[in-house]
Parts: sequence; C-alpha cells; structure tokens
Amino acid sequence: MVKSIRASVVLFAAIVVSLLLAAAPASADVSIRDAKAGDLYVRAEQPSLDQLERQFAAFWNPNIGIDPKVEVSYNGPGARAELEKVMQYSRTMDFFSLQGRAIGPVRNDGNTLSVTVHGLMAGIPAQTTTYHFIRDAGLWKFDWKRICQQLQCAGNPSFGY
Repeated sequence: MVKSIRASVVLFAAIVVSLLLAAAPASADVSIRDAKAGDLYVRAEQPSLDQLERQFAAFWNPNIGIDPKVEVSYNGPGARAELEKVMQYSRTMDFFSLQGRAIGPVRNDGNTLSVTVHGLMAGIPAQTTTYHFIRDAGLWKFDWKRICQQLQCAGNPSFGY
C-alpha cells in the first residue's frame, strides 16, 4: 500500500512538472536593461527568435554606445547620422520600458531575413512590425531602410543606400 501511494505521488509530480514545462513560453522576455553589447552580434546562419530578441534589446539599450550599433547596421557608417538621431530620443523617452517579442517565424532567404516583432513602450501604443536583416561579413545587420519603410518613418531618413 505504501509503495503504491509513493508511486502515485511520484507519477503525479512527474505529470505536474511536464505540464509546467509544456506551458513555459517559447522564449522569456528579454530586458532592455540587461542587454549587453555582445548580444548585438548575431552570426548564426539561422538565428533563433531568442537571438533576434536579444539583438533588438541590445540595440535599444541606451547604455550601449553607438559604435557597436553602427557596426551591426547595414551600411552603418552611412546610417550613423540617422541612428544617432533615433538614439537621442532615449533622453526624453523611457527606452528601458521598451519590450520587443519576436513572434516568428524567422524567414531566412540566405543573405536576408525578416521576423515580425511586437513592440511596446510606456506611453506609446503597441506596434507590430517586421524587422529586416542583411547578412554582411558574417553578421546579421539591421536593414534600417526596409524597417523604416515598414514603419513609415517620418522625414524620409537616409541610410546611405
């Protein structure tokens, strides 16, 4: 009798653990605040949603300097002036409240990829857009020209290509 009770308890515990694991989200929320410059550098041939979310978080972290952000932007030197303008908004807007979740799938066409991102910032309505990337020198770099077309950026910014 004691053995059957023990077996039932172990079986019940195993079922509960498996249900909890099955219910876990595909990826945890990535904090802008905790992002590191190293998260910007995505080299995997087929990046995961987690890698792209971390890259997104690192890009929008105002504590990470502009140089690595330029490095992971397609035609970075040509895009630098526009990127600096965008990052200036972190002085008046709470970039740390930004949340971005890549909702997949990652669409990879060899040297280009795209992924749908659902973004949210305190005080600004949630927005879903497609982020585009170009593989250049082994890195997946933000294709800001295509992203800006997707977002219908004001002022017709030039990214130098």
